[in-house]
Order: sequence, then structure tokens, then C-alpha cells
Amino acid sequence: MVGRSSAKNNMQKFILAAEREAQMVSAFARLIIITMAISIFLLAGGINLPVAPVVLTYLISYAVVSIISAFFSLERFFSPWMSLLFTAIDGISLALLIGFALLITGSPMSLHGAVPGFVFIFSILILASMRYTVGPTLVGFLSFALSWYIFTLFAGDGFLNNAFPSGSGSTPNFFFGTVQNAARWGFLVIATILCLLAVVRRRKTLEAAIGAANKTANLSRYLPDRIASVVAEQGIDALSLGRQQNATILFVDIRGFTGISEQLKPEELSALLSEFRSKVSTEVEAHFGIIDKFIGDAVMAIFGVPDAQPNDEKNGIECAVSILEKMKIWNERRREALQTEIHVTIGVHSGNVFAGAVGTEDRMEFTVLGDTVNIAARLQEVAKKSETGLVVSQDLLDKSGQYSDDTQTWEALNETSIRGRTGKISLYQYVGHI
Repeated sequence: MVGRSSAKNNMQKFILAAEREAQMVSAFARLIIITMAISIFLLAGGINLPVAPVVLTYLISYAVVSIISAFFSLERFFSPWMSLLFTAIDGISLALLIGFALLITGSPMSLHGAVPGFVFIFSILILASMRYTVGPTLVGFLSFALSWYIFTLFAGDGFLNNAFPSGSGSTPNFFFGTVQNAARWGFLVIATILCLLAVVRRRKTLEAAIGAANKTANLSRYLPDRIASVVAEQGIDALSLGRQQNATILFVDIRGFTGISEQLKPEELSALLSEFRSKVSTEVEAHFGIIDKFIGDAVMAIFGVPDAQPNDEKNGIECAVSILEKMKIWNERRREALQTEIHVTIGVHSGNVFAGAVGTEDRMEFTVLGDTVNIAARLQEVAKKSETGLVVSQDLLDKSGQYSDDTQTWEALNETSIRGRTGKISLYQYVGHI
């Protein structure tokens, strides 16, 4: 229940943020619309029309409301009900604009469809449908329709009725009869329904996206991001089957960690490990790798999983060198703070692995298995005898396509046998300047 409640709260939080953003976008859209409307009205000579005072009053008030709407879209002032208020103001003011324009010109209310401002109701509906709730769209239509209905009652004219003699073949009668006006309002209802459907669809799409993001975020607490994305999209079965593939494996470990841990308090040791893991993780992610696991003071990283990349071997080597560089910078700060320096040993190897989820029904873990992993771990042990602390296999250097002949950076080791293997492997130690 707690998990569901948390997910629901996250959903509401994201939707509220989306609503606030929609109100901000809507506010700026309103300002653009009103700027265009005022420009068109003035350039077309509307200032000379009898209805100019009414139109200008409406346009200026609309601009003011738009500015207020933008102000209340700021995070500290935003409230969801504000969108209902601003949309209601839009609908009511538009109905009043049309009504007073007809009264001033002495025209019957049945000519409301001929007033240019009538089509502006569609702009109001479109702006309302930018939200993620149906409320603003409904309020936009109802506020306009009810305001117009009430205005026509006080004006002494019918809501839809034709004010021209029945049976006359006059042009106004043909375009603004009861049936024609009913059709206009029918189309307006249809437009409102379509806007409502658009809002519902957009809301469902947003909820699905948020749900997927939450699911991936929850999985990312236990799985690397790219692995979590695969599980979120394809399910755990996609990993349970596993597959053989090429990958580059990196092991990094703190030299003399046992002695260091004896000198530190538990909270100091925890802070040290957290900072060390953070620095290694940053470099691994920067070189397109993933952290497979933390093992005490050791870290295992993988490059090329779940999907192989063109430069996995090169990324693994550059990541290892970057870790050494970051350790040097870290130690400069630690020396200034009179803290123990931290030195690491790193082993990197590339080859075929099994990548997938292993374990029991109750506990599954994504990892890579195979001789390649064991060799990389052994290279990290060999690196303890290296001055710079980085040892890689010749296979890795060859596959990288860049370091095979680089004698200024890599030096072949005389000792090429590793623990647990009867055969020998050609190894290189890093001798570049750190």
C-alpha cells in the first residue's frame, strides 16, 4: 500500500507540474494572440467603428488577465483552480463583447455568429485543452454559453431565435435563422467534445509516461539505468534468458584498504567508501559503462552491456586512466586536509561473457559471468605489483585499435601468468604520466 501511495503521489506531483507549465504556455500564447488581435484591429481601421470602445476594452482586459495568468503560473503562486477561473473569465468576457457589440449597433442577437469575435471561442477552447484536466475545457464552453443565454434574456431576444420575419428570403434570414444558429452551436459543442477527448488522451499519455518513468526509476535503485530500461520495457524474462556477447570488464580496488579501515571510525570509513564509489561511478558512466556491483572497496564495471558499442574496449581503457587521474586530484585534496592518500589498482580485459539475470525466484541479480570476468579480476591483483596500478591484457589493447604500438604509454610485463590459470596471457602495465 505504501508503494502504491508513493507512486500515486508522484503521479499527482508530475501532473501538477505539467498543469503549471501548461498554464504558463497558455498565458504566453494568450499574450501573443492578444497582441496580434490588437494589431489587426488597429491596422484595419477598427478604431473608427462604433464598437471600438467595447472591442478595445475587451482586448485590454484580456491582455491584463493574460499577464495575471502568467504571474500565477509561477511555482510559488500556482494553484490548479486558477485555470478554471481564467477560462471562465475568457468565456464570460467574450459573450459580453459579442452582446454589447450587437446592442451598440442596434443589431438583433441572432446575428451573434456574424460578429468576428464569435470565432474566438475556438481559441479559448484550444487554450483550455492544453491542460491535463477536462475542467477548463468544460468551463470555457459553459461560461460562454450560459453568459450568452443570460445576456439574451436581459436583452429581450432569444438565445437562437431569428429576429427577421419568418418566410422572408432575406440574406440575414438565410444565414442567421434559428436552424443556422442552432447548427453553429452544434458545431461548437462538437468542437468542445473533441477538445475534451484530446485532453483525456493527453492525460492518459502523460500518466503512462510518468508510470513508465517511475517504474524505471524504481528498478534503477537495484539495476543499472540501461538494464532497468530493458526490464521496464520487456520484463525480467528478457534478462533471465541471458545471452553470450563480447564485453569489456574493469575491476578497481583500493590498495591497502584493510590498513586504512583500521585507522578510521565507522562513519569516516562509510564516507570514504561513498566518495570513492561516487568518483568511480562518475567515470564509468562518462565512458558509457555500467556499474555491475560494489564489493566492499572494489568496484566491477562493464562496457558493452546490454548492447555492444563500437568503442567499448577503448572506453574501458580510457575509463581506467581517468580513474587514476581522478585519484591523483582527490589525493591532492586529501593531503591538504591531512588525510590518508587513496591509491587504487585496476585490471581491464575484454572477451566473451554471459550477460543476464541469475539467482532464485526470490532474489535475482543482473551480472556477467565467464572466464573474461575472472581474468579481469586477476589482472587487478597483478596491478598491485605495478607502479601506476593499471594492468590490461594485450587482447584488449589490440581490440581497441589504438594502443598496440604505444610504447610511451604501455609496457609489456615480464610476468605473464596469472593465478588460477595454467596458460599465459600477454599483459601490459600503464606507464603513462599520472
